[in-house]
Amino acid sequence: MGYYLQAFICRQGDINVLVDNFENAIEVVIGQGLTIVPMTENLFNEMNNFSVSKTIDKFELLTEEIEKKIIIHTNNKKIAYVEAEYFGGEGGQMAICWENLKRQQFLNFAQDRINQVLKDFGVVAQIGKDEFDTLGFGRYRFTNEWIENNKE
Repeated sequence: MGYYLQAFICRQGDINVLVDNFENAIEVVIGQGLTIVPMTENLFNEMNNFSVSKTIDKFELLTEEIEKKIIIHTNNKKIAYVEAEYFGGEGGQMAICWENLKRQQFLNFAQDRINQVLKDFGVVAQIGKDEFDTLGFGRYRFTNEWIENNKE
């Protein structure tokens, strides 16, 4: 069984950075004051201007064009982008964070990258769980399921 996630993470109060600037950005509240915006095909195409742009490092859906747009809109807000890919228990995660109009952190492909980002946003893990499980990141196995299962 696989697990694939491509999404932005930010504080609920900072969601306007994405939803006010990109019509295909859909907010999904995940708890502890955080929200995610899944990187759907429509959002990717909108942010990437339907053009070819070089991907950043080994990210699948994060391009230089998208990073430029995020940096322009962040101001003093913190926005992270994460990708996770697992199949048959093998895989890993990558993350990147922007704040104050620049890239603040880049986390290469490894384990627990989403937990590192969530800790940086101040998430407090429940007893016996990590931050990923506390916020229910395992409840959906594919990026689009976050939107499909959270329609109002």
